[in-house]
Amino acid sequence: MTRISPPAVEAHFPGFADNMQKLLGHGLEFYLASNESLRPFLNEAPYGHKLTWLDFTDTADKGWDTGEFLNLFNVINGIAFGDRGIPMPQWVMVDLILMPSAAVIAALPQSSFTEILETSAFDEDAKRHLRAVFERAKQSDYNGPIPIGGYCAAPSAAPGTWVGWSLWSVMTNVGLGRALKALALSAYQAEKLDGVTQYDNSALRVHTRFGRLRIMVATVPFHTSPGSFVYENDFTAPATAPTPAPTFLLDPFDYDRQRAMQKAIEARQATYYVLAPGHLVKDGTTYVPILEIPAS
Repeated sequence: MTRISPPAVEAHFPGFADNMQKLLGHGLEFYLASNESLRPFLNEAPYGHKLTWLDFTDTADKGWDTGEFLNLFNVINGIAFGDRGIPMPQWVMVDLILMPSAAVIAALPQSSFTEILETSAFDEDAKRHLRAVFERAKQSDYNGPIPIGGYCAAPSAAPGTWVGWSLWSVMTNVGLGRALKALALSAYQAEKLDGVTQYDNSALRVHTRFGRLRIMVATVPFHTSPGSFVYENDFTAPATAPTPAPTFLLDPFDYDRQRAMQKAIEARQATYYVLAPGHLVKDGTTYVPILEIPAS
């Protein structure tokens, strides 16, 4: 679609062009997976980078099977989130991503996948599962690219607000996670982003690259993963605001402190933000830098 001005989120990641050039040098290709009815409402060229369109209902022959590509995406996503007990069932991918929304997927040619896998930060158990998935793909008739990362969010009832719920990458230490999130949020033309993550989740390093995270709900015991909280990014806020010093460092496993923060939020006594870089290491322990603003 033709757009008059770049989506607001693009101002929050000024180093994107350099990041993307490095990723393209690794042979990566980026896909926008959804369905044709939503295509007019998506920005297919976030940050000026044209994404390869992928309609999950399309049966046209393009040299490799779309369905198998998306199946591999789902299987590898499940391996990435398996240690947290939240792998994604295939029907969730259809009903919550491909029908009402879109996913940005990074993929590599099969010839490059093995090298990336061996240099990734995944534990040996996860690598064993990934090798098995790759071997099955090679032994089948599928000769297309292998997904190595993705991001997806769901549209919210609040106009301009999206809810992020899946960010993963097999390729580590090259900025792929933040690139995927940047591309997707621009494709959605998001103005705000809500999401649930965990205080110990390394994805906080990515999430805080787009501005400080306002903690909307400090503890979500109903969630499958302990230490979960609800955050919001506001991309309509100035992107150049300086990062303040944290008020305190939060132990990701200090559930009593997290419950106390929630009580303060409910009583409108304070507002809390997670600051960049998301995680800080002090005396060998990882902490989350928190800004506390008392109610006036």
